[in-house]
Amino acid sequence: MGPWPRPCLLLLALSPGVCFAGAPATDEAPVLHFFYSPTCVHCHPIQSLLTRTKNAHPSFIWEAHPLTEPANIELMTQFYLQYEVPEEQWSGTLAVFYGDKWWVDGDRALAELGGSVRSGTSQGVDAAPRTRPDSVQALSRAFEGFSMLTVAGAGLIDGINPCALATVVFLLSYLGLTRRDRGQVLAVGLAFAAGVFLAYLAVGMGALRAIGTLQQLSWASRLVYPALAALTLSLAVASIVDYRTAAGGSSRGMRLKLPRRLSLASHGVVRRLADARGIVVVAFAAGAVISVLELFCTGQIYLPTLMYMWSAGPVRAKVLTYLVLYVAMFTLPIVLLTGATYAGASTEVIARMVRERLAAVKLATAGLFAVLGAYLTVVSLRVFGVY
Repeated sequence: MGPWPRPCLLLLALSPGVCFAGAPATDEAPVLHFFYSPTCVHCHPIQSLLTRTKNAHPSFIWEAHPLTEPANIELMTQFYLQYEVPEEQWSGTLAVFYGDKWWVDGDRALAELGGSVRSGTSQGVDAAPRTRPDSVQALSRAFEGFSMLTVAGAGLIDGINPCALATVVFLLSYLGLTRRDRGQVLAVGLAFAAGVFLAYLAVGMGALRAIGTLQQLSWASRLVYPALAALTLSLAVASIVDYRTAAGGSSRGMRLKLPRRLSLASHGVVRRLADARGIVVVAFAAGAVISVLELFCTGQIYLPTLMYMWSAGPVRAKVLTYLVLYVAMFTLPIVLLTGATYAGASTEVIARMVRERLAAVKLATAGLFAVLGAYLTVVSLRVFGVY
């Protein structure tokens, strides 16, 4: 979830009944305000911590503000202004305000809330978060360190998998058979790539919006991570089986491939493209159509990576950066193959190179699925408060 719109924020902060001038000064024990989204992976452990604290020390007061209610979004904005939170840290997923302190980072909140609550209550309470297993801590830190690299690698692997490349190679070969000159091949290939890029980007943005709507279904938001983790790990196993098949010199019997009916439909679009007038414009539309047809196969990598983007970077600007990077890397092989054909490379040689590297691509895909599956498993554990 990204930063919430902020028009007229000063009017909100100065509206009647709201008087904010820094952290509230009072002789009474401060009230902790917890703003959360049901899809936030850090929110459930914090909520469990606050519940335990309240049970141990009844004088401790905290209020939960679910961000599925628009009024709470406005209230959180007022708190951001009151506490002078830098705008680049504003988010629509998690915020905690207590006394003169604030937190928007889940791990930091879990680490520091216990001490802050003890100092803010008269009798003190052992509100320290439960200790995470060292191995899980290390794995979580490892994932946080290479988000951009993971997204870029996932996009590239998705772009060079047989589902995506087969149609591109067929397109370039068919253009050669219809005796299009190299200038036309370059223009058609780049227009096709542009269509793929924009369509794939639109699909990703739509999927992220759908993920965001899970905020309104708390039970669904908690189940989607373990369900997708199980699916991704099963895809890793299937990719290993495909790798062994490809390493044996055969491409038949592959488990993760585009169904024949969709493959024939893609080839049919290419044939109509080659015979069309205004071929460059039609190539753009064909790229968009074919990228959607191939989602049955390419989406096997796209969907887990979208969930990775969402959980690794809940701020909208960060998620969109990840998305554009992924789609750019997915489209890069199309551009490179088009450039190679324009430079004089034989499409037969290109097709042979794709076939010869099928096993390596399947192995890389299995590794990617294993990494994403492990990460989503860690997120699932965090969502359910296991660590």
